[in-house]
Amino acid sequence: MKYQLFFLVMTLCLLTLPAQGQLNLGMKADMTLSNYLVEKSTNLNSSMNVGSSTGFFCKYKWYENRVLEMDVMFRYLTSKFKNQSTSETADFSYFGIEIPVYSMLQADIGDQILYVGLGPFASFGLFSRYESAQRCIDLYHEDPVSRKATMLRWDFGVGLIIGYELKCKLQFNYNYHLGFRNLMNDGFENVIMVSQLNSFGVGYRF
Repeated sequence: MKYQLFFLVMTLCLLTLPAQGQLNLGMKADMTLSNYLVEKSTNLNSSMNVGSSTGFFCKYKWYENRVLEMDVMFRYLTSKFKNQSTSETADFSYFGIEIPVYSMLQADIGDQILYVGLGPFASFGLFSRYESAQRCIDLYHEDPVSRKATMLRWDFGVGLIIGYELKCKLQFNYNYHLGFRNLMNDGFENVIMVSQLNSFGVGYRF
């Protein structure tokens, strides 16, 4: 219910913006570095690894230097896990959809634009796997007895974006996203995992 409320609020915000604003669409692609902040566990460690993202954005300039931007990103993320007690190392992979909404301020520098924004995001995992030499686990697969998966699909948090747009409408940007939700399901209370993402990307505004 909380995720439906998130999208409802964002939709209402878009519908109530002034009609005389400027609307632009665009595409973007990122290189990502992601991992999980692990707490309440002395054994498990997560380190950053390289992934990629692609998607599109809708940017609405509603007043002078104030802009609202909503992205729809398809993310393939990876990270490395190590169990300190058993020395087991594993590759973690994830594919999902993420929708951030940024409230931005931008400054015109000649015929170029500097912008910075902050706002919430929500994401939904389509695929997630933990693979080591000893085992391979589909983290979204439900146990037939408990009917629960190891990890939760939904995540939400806050995102930061800093970018620069050239005269030709080519953009360069940096994003940082921090999840607010513990992604481990009930039954794994000894581990708290929170998502963290850095991305460096290019985009083009039509």
